[in-house]
Amino acid sequence: MKPARWASESTPARAAVVAGLTALIVALPSIVNGFVLDDGWIVARHDVVHNLADLRSLLTAPYWPGNAVLTHGAMWRPVTLFAFAVEWTIGGGAPLPFHAANIVLYAVVAALVAWLGTRLVNPTAGVLAGVLFAVQPAHVEVTANVVGQGELLAAAGYLAAVSLLWLRADPAATGRRRTAFGVLIPLVALLAVGAKEHAITLPGAMLVVLWWRAQRDGHPVRLALRREAVVLTASVVLLALYVVARSAILGGATAAGSVASGLDPHSQLQRAWVMLPVTLKWFQVLFVPLWLSADYGPQHLVAQPGFGTSHLLALATWLLVAVSAWTLRRRAPGVGLGVIWFLLTISVVANVVAPLEILFAERLLFLPSVGWAIALGALGALVIAERPNDVRVMAGTVAVVAVLFAARSAVRARVWRSEDVLFAQMLREAPQSFRGHWARGAQAFAAGDSVTGDSEMRRAIALNPDHPQPMDDLGRIYAATRRYEPAVPMLARVVERDSSRLGTALALALSLGRTGRPDEAIALLDAMTRLHGENQSLLVVRADALGVAGDYAGALAALERVVAREPTAWRHRVMAADGALAAGDCRAAAAQADTAAALAPAAAAPDLERLAERLANRNPPCK
Repeated sequence: MKPARWASESTPARAAVVAGLTALIVALPSIVNGFVLDDGWIVARHDVVHNLADLRSLLTAPYWPGNAVLTHGAMWRPVTLFAFAVEWTIGGGAPLPFHAANIVLYAVVAALVAWLGTRLVNPTAGVLAGVLFAVQPAHVEVTANVVGQGELLAAAGYLAAVSLLWLRADPAATGRRRTAFGVLIPLVALLAVGAKEHAITLPGAMLVVLWWRAQRDGHPVRLALRREAVVLTASVVLLALYVVARSAILGGATAAGSVASGLDPHSQLQRAWVMLPVTLKWFQVLFVPLWLSADYGPQHLVAQPGFGTSHLLALATWLLVAVSAWTLRRRAPGVGLGVIWFLLTISVVANVVAPLEILFAERLLFLPSVGWAIALGALGALVIAERPNDVRVMAGTVAVVAVLFAARSAVRARVWRSEDVLFAQMLREAPQSFRGHWARGAQAFAAGDSVTGDSEMRRAIALNPDHPQPMDDLGRIYAATRRYEPAVPMLARVVERDSSRLGTALALALSLGRTGRPDEAIALLDAMTRLHGENQSLLVVRADALGVAGDYAGALAALERVVAREPTAWRHRVMAADGALAAGDCRAAAAQADTAAALAPAAAAPDLERLAERLANRNPPCK
């Protein structure tokens, strides 16, 4: 018997080329985009990304830098950070290499979807799956901004691993070929999970593919499992080592940040019930992608813990999916396979296994949408096979859908061109988006419009009082602009919720001291010293609080410790001189002023002149 057409070597390759080129064309408009939203934190302001030579830091640094870790949770994605460092080095910090890499990776992922669909189902299903995946508008959130590269890298590794496993499980595969694939599969799996954590479901997908292969080849499943036991075990071991290393590097921190409103972090059953209506949004975004948004905040996607019409509709929808997959299990088994893939890959980000900071985001559908594409591809292939006279009608329908989806993707890609464009569109799509108002407020402050900035930030806080970062940002802005009275209650609320925010606590201590509450400031600084140890910033704020309290000797001692820790910092010398003046020690003040003058650059002349004037006036009088 001649091999069936679906099993030929050339057909999967042609399907991959068609899908890859389609994805390349669809994603190309994003090449002119800049850095937006999280790109600023992860790329533009993440120091480890700017130093490719420091490989150790790249491999051990948290994904989110600085205070962003406190908001978004502790994550470790060394593969993604390494890719960013390479692209930063190539382009000197320009966005172009990042977006070019995203476009190429998207073409690779779409090609792998088509190749895998051809192998798992048939050539028609493979082409349809690859093209539908390539034009899906929900993918723009992944391809059009830089940080989506983590999704792309993880999906590429995920699909490559299961594709290699499919080839290795081929009864005709030679010993050398099987050995090469057996070595590659666990390594590719490790790269995938190192790009993004949700690739941890890969062993489940590998089992599904082995089961599917055994069914197609007419072999017992247990025989397939026995033949691939070493590869499966090696993959699981490497993924387990990633989990252990992640825990060690992050200090045991495994949380993904704050928990989305309405989710009980302790009850999986409650979270499953709340997420049931949210699954309707999955269907809407994938099948009718007219209403898309960069933000699905709690004001627009409301958690529903009680029973409602949406629960009933969601149950009916999933029942229809299950019945359809079961009914078509013989005529189009690929539909059921696609459903299984979707459920498996979305399990980690569905808030049931573990609660996340968000109920839903379009990027979370990227890897699961492979299952969506395969299921639709298999369904389309069935229609074509059973109604050969309507092939032209079917082809025309697919072409129209593909063009409409591609056009929607092109329009959507422009939204991510710059932060100005994105924030404006975000507030049009989601007027009650606290993130949109928060971002607009930050932009207004940066532009010097404090009235708009204050109004927008306060609106963001009112819309989502459970999120600490807008409060933190506004409180720090108040402190930096010497509006200490309104800064105190804002910063106090943040520190009360999370005492590990050292920068916020220091801003609060400074504000407390400047509003006549130095004792509270010093008590807070004592607590921060016990928690974080003594550092330069903490000592400077302590000196300020002690000075307000009238303990000039204590303030001078703190500033002298600052100078001792960093003797070449001229600004610290100026502060120490002021502290010595306040304590009445003119000799020490003059000595610090002379050292500051010797260390300071020419641009510091105005600061030094003001210091000299204070020394000349000697107020209070010297001892």
